Amino acid sequence: MLAKKTVEDEQTSVKRNKKAKIISIQNATCMLIETKGYENVTIRDIAEAGGVSIGLIYKYFPGGKFDILKEISYRYADELFMTKRPENIDFNDFPGYMRNVIKNMQQHIKDNSSLSKALIMAALLDGEIVDEVKNMDFKNEYYKAVSEFFCSFNGVEIGDKDPLEVLMDWGIAIKGIIISDIIYNLSLIKSEEALTDLMVDISLKIWGYHETI
Repeated sequence: MLAKKTVEDEQTSVKRNKKAKIISIQNATCMLIETKGYENVTIRDIAEAGGVSIGLIYKYFPGGKFDILKEISYRYADELFMTKRPENIDFNDFPGYMRNVIKNMQQHIKDNSSLSKALIMAALLDGEIVDEVKNMDFKNEYYKAVSEFFCSFNGVEIGDKDPLEVLMDWGIAIKGIIISDIIYNLSLIKSEEALTDLMVDISLKIWGYHETI
């Protein structure tokens, strides 16, 4: 019995150690992109800053630094959309849910403004990150699951439209406004609350929301 418990403890320790190393790699990548710019960051830089080997990075992230960013975005999306915590969501209040999501997106951008600006700059310069995004598979199972999650709210009605396509349209519209706010500081023209209201209204229209009794 004691031997079995020891093995289980060791397995738990390994899992925690793996998670800690992955988080260290992700944090190092974000920090370096903020300070050096996306295109100037190498895997060697990330390995040194994260305290891991180059081989370990490629073991966890075969696609390199863009793979690291992609996994960070998945982790962030899980937290943002609460797809793994449906018990905390009121599926009868899509407007309230959407407002919460958008406000959290705005706060996330504020908290990571340097990283966001560095990635935007890389995209504007038509750098490596643009080619990576162009080659990214947006029609994978992860995004499909998110789109179906949105459709599970009462009052959301997209008809014959593909939920995945609607999700992409929504993402383009909302991220476009948020990125424009980063570049042009739209909050000087409209208050942050007004921008939130605008994005919520757009979101409800894109998802075909109608209030249910």
